[in-house]
Amino acid sequence: MEFKDLVQARRSVHNFETGFKVDQNTWNELLEYVRFTPSGYNAQPWSFKLIQSDSELQKMYQLCYKQKHILTAGNLVVVIGDVNFGENEAERIVKEWEAFRDFSPSQAEALRASLVKERADWKKREMVIRNCSLAAMTFLYAAEDLGLATCPMMGFRQLDLKRELELEENELPILLIALGKSEEAEAERLPRKSIEDMSA
Repeated sequence: MEFKDLVQARRSVHNFETGFKVDQNTWNELLEYVRFTPSGYNAQPWSFKLIQSDSELQKMYQLCYKQKHILTAGNLVVVIGDVNFGENEAERIVKEWEAFRDFSPSQAEALRASLVKERADWKKREMVIRNCSLAAMTFLYAAEDLGLATCPMMGFRQLDLKRELELEENELPILLIALGKSEEAEAERLPRKSIEDMSA
């Protein structure tokens, strides 16, 4: 499928076929697409958690204001960001830039300093949300390309979900994605802004 057709075809689906579960090979293929998402510093500060068990999905349903497609899709993806990626991944990132961009010692040290410098919590949160949102969009298009339906969701009780998933202090749940097979006929797309409206 041409990319323009893929973009125009993707919809947020709310009615899924019940009982469908993504297999490991398909999951790996989805993440293979995501691997090539751009990110600041090439930090790639994301991870993707797949939830499929009915008992876990029921818990997520309660934490996500009872959005029914969490249960019917059969698969729920949690996009997780590391708000401390600058500190946690600094050495890996610097080594990669030294190896693949021929950074001099002074350039490498400047990069390291930029990664580990003290930032306000809101700034670190903003940085990781921006990066992980790019990866989530790649995932949505990858799913469409593989014939799967998705619905990204921002409505969830973040602190409760963080506790339920036993995430570390530095791990932030960014977005949820219901993933499965669509039960809908292709719906008419909601209106989009014109090119003129989008041009600043």
